[in-house]
Amino acid sequence: MRLGGLSEVAEELGVTPQRIAALRQRPDFPDAVGEIAQGPIWDLDVVKAWNGSGLRQRKAGRPKSDLTVRTLGGRFILELPAIGSGGFADVFRATDRKTGNLVAVKVLRDTATVDPEAISRFKRELRLLEGLTHPNVISVIAQGETDEQDVWYAMPLAQGSLADFIEKVDGNPPLIVDIMRQICAGLTYIHSNGVYHRDLKPANVLRLESGEWAVSDFGLAVEAERGTTPLTSTLRAGMGSWVYAAPEQWARARSADHRSDVYSLGKILQELVTQEYPVNTEMAAGPLRPVVERATANNPASRYGSVAEFLEALERSLGTHQEYETWESREQTAERLRDRMLSPSTTPADLIEMLEWATLLDESDEDDMKALSRVLPWCTSSSIEFLWNRDRGAFRRLFERFTDYVKRTGFSFEYCDVLANFMRRAVDVTGDSSILRMAVAALAILGPDHNRWHVRDVLVSVLQDVKSEEMSMAAIEGLRSVSRNQVAWSITDFTVRTLPPAIRIGIADWISEAS
Repeated sequence: MRLGGLSEVAEELGVTPQRIAALRQRPDFPDAVGEIAQGPIWDLDVVKAWNGSGLRQRKAGRPKSDLTVRTLGGRFILELPAIGSGGFADVFRATDRKTGNLVAVKVLRDTATVDPEAISRFKRELRLLEGLTHPNVISVIAQGETDEQDVWYAMPLAQGSLADFIEKVDGNPPLIVDIMRQICAGLTYIHSNGVYHRDLKPANVLRLESGEWAVSDFGLAVEAERGTTPLTSTLRAGMGSWVYAAPEQWARARSADHRSDVYSLGKILQELVTQEYPVNTEMAAGPLRPVVERATANNPASRYGSVAEFLEALERSLGTHQEYETWESREQTAERLRDRMLSPSTTPADLIEMLEWATLLDESDEDDMKALSRVLPWCTSSSIEFLWNRDRGAFRRLFERFTDYVKRTGFSFEYCDVLANFMRRAVDVTGDSSILRMAVAALAILGPDHNRWHVRDVLVSVLQDVKSEEMSMAAIEGLRSVSRNQVAWSITDFTVRTLPPAIRIGIADWISEAS
């Protein structure tokens, strides 16, 4: 590296030292690499390349028309045509006149039709990102506006995106975790600086020359789509971004926050694991399914509270899965956790371990569901309350798998009472309409299938205690999901008269039709 001060730079360029002060005002002039007592110093080889690249205009006057058309910010010379285009943006390969490096410049078009507040927020974020440095966040080299008031920003030229790499991680959980760890690191950094991404998807995670993954392409294009075109079902089907976007971004875009980005993380993880476009949240059982299910919960409050919490759960799930696979059989684990649930000194750690174990079970595997039915019903009311408050989405999913198994399986006479009592506790503690609906349906089948009157008594008492319209509708839905004859076994003509009016009206005629 050849270093020099003002005099050496002036000599390299063939101008006077006084002229350097004016040249330094140009956006494309090379930055000084350091400062000494005598003043700034430059890499003379960079100065020479800048001078000999043909990018420096030597004559006074207006720049040439072709240079004007192809140059943004007086610094970035675009190569035509664009290397990528979308509905609201074009991406160009470009040369940075300041450094001589190749970069990518994204130009967001038609911004005049977008909510001005969204434009202002996006510009603020770009200015902020210019000052941020993180290996897993694509750097914003510069940003500005075109003569048509369209927004542009320059970033390093990437080697590809995660969308191009998905097939290469198939069946490789450690690699998936490594990629997610890097994405999470970048998101955590920008969140800590008050920026939310709002458009996170595989195409916006770029592979850098260093081999690292970096979050890129913040979401003004989504704002443009939302602000200019009605979201018809046809349009939605063609908008890939919306598969990864949290539900609250559809109708209340301004409510998007860090939890909206957590939702997108869950969708990316789902695609890496399943190798399928994540149009829904269905996944085969496995160590990462519960992480995806919580991250992509419809209610933001039910998701992980931060990117760090999401990553911790991701790493812990694989570790927990490996621990169970290595040290214990399924039956041994079920026996140990059942004893923990029966213990009068059950700890939060015991309950968390049970929840994590249970979420790994496969509802299509009879042995897995048998194990779940041997452990979950022994949860006390206080244990149910802890699990419900910790992760309502996970508890609902477990309860659904549990009740589905109960409806199709035979049990001993006495164990039917254990199952029924647990379902009653779950209804009482959660006060949740979906828990009530599932419990009612399971009890209405369990009782007559086993001719167990205690189960009938539990079902009737659950129905008698219903007070709200929402809970009444859930109870009716649960009853109508099973056969009339099964319901009629539990609910006699006399029993119907003891039920809340809404339920009585909702099922009276229906039950009378039972053969």
